[in-house]
Amino acid sequence: MTEKPEWEVPAEIYNILRERAGMTVYTHTHKPVDFNNMKYGFTKIYEQTPNYIIARPHNTKDYMLVSKDGFYAAYTTKEKGAAIDAENGSMLWRTLRNYAFEDIWDEDNQYGYFHFGQPQATDLVGEVLLTEDFLIPEGTKVYEFALYDDSDWYKQLPVDMLKIGGINVFSKWGSVNGIELSEEERYHLRSVLFLTSGGTPQMSYDPDRLHWKLENWLYPAFIDVRKDHWARENITWAFRTGLIQGFPDGRFQPLSLLKESDFTVIAAKYFGFKPGATYGHRAQQYYDFFKPYNLPLKGYTNDTAKNGIVTRGQLAQVIAASQGAAYGPYSAVGFMYKNNLSSGTTGAKTFEDYHFNEPLTRAQISAFFRRMEAAGMTALK
Repeated sequence: MTEKPEWEVPAEIYNILRERAGMTVYTHTHKPVDFNNMKYGFTKIYEQTPNYIIARPHNTKDYMLVSKDGFYAAYTTKEKGAAIDAENGSMLWRTLRNYAFEDIWDEDNQYGYFHFGQPQATDLVGEVLLTEDFLIPEGTKVYEFALYDDSDWYKQLPVDMLKIGGINVFSKWGSVNGIELSEEERYHLRSVLFLTSGGTPQMSYDPDRLHWKLENWLYPAFIDVRKDHWARENITWAFRTGLIQGFPDGRFQPLSLLKESDFTVIAAKYFGFKPGATYGHRAQQYYDFFKPYNLPLKGYTNDTAKNGIVTRGQLAQVIAASQGAAYGPYSAVGFMYKNNLSSGTTGAKTFEDYHFNEPLTRAQISAFFRRMEAAGMTALK
């Protein structure tokens, strides 16, 4: 595979995978699908709409999602995570091959792996024999570590049982680096798999047979965001991370303005807030999350202010305050320039060029938060 594909899929399709899928193997044939003929190949159909089918294929406990325009995704549930049969590729790979095309190695039939439950992982390593030692390179982060056997049994183990930057020893008698496993774990001890980021473990036998690169080639397709739209990558990032949703009619509305309550919800999600049951105003719990940090929001106790339109200036002040910096108008704009979060509207990097009082759009907020992530500003200070 010489070139990274970009496959646009409807936002509702992407949402299904993001909400339900663990490990996913996917392809896009770009060939219309006849649902009437296809449905007879499944043991059970869970959902069917004019746009997609979600079903269980024969000889597997996993799932298949097929769209009307030829997108196929075989996936495990989020609960099952990365527990796939690594023999001969993977059970997911074989399921995809059987339903999407006859020969998956055809150069026109590209396919990819992605883990929606652990989207930061870069490699899936599978079937490490328990009598083998292996080295996890320094700097590698392991996201998930599990046992599985041929009966599709799966059990996640504590990641801290592994040694990063050192040799890991698995014993067929039931221990990992000298730590004894439970009787149930020993019973199911066949092989292990884990998701990694930062480096691929060095095996004592052919590593190419044991791991797959995990990449997300899927772009949510919005009818009002063309491929040459200046904010397409930012909008895709914001949608993929769940910060901003699209609309039921298939639009993103990049030029729509944001209420302060919308901005507060997006910012709280960005900083890791997990909402509970709604109380009061739909955004009240998000405001309450920020109260201890005294961010310059106007709607903490004022529902009318929650409906006010956010400006580029208020965004700058909130971002500066979130990082413990001075957030007066001039200081906040200076913070944005200093940290490469903005270059103004013409690149002049003056206070006037920032357009402090201009309303903020959905496309712009996608760009600002993506730049924050790139700058490492992912925690409140």
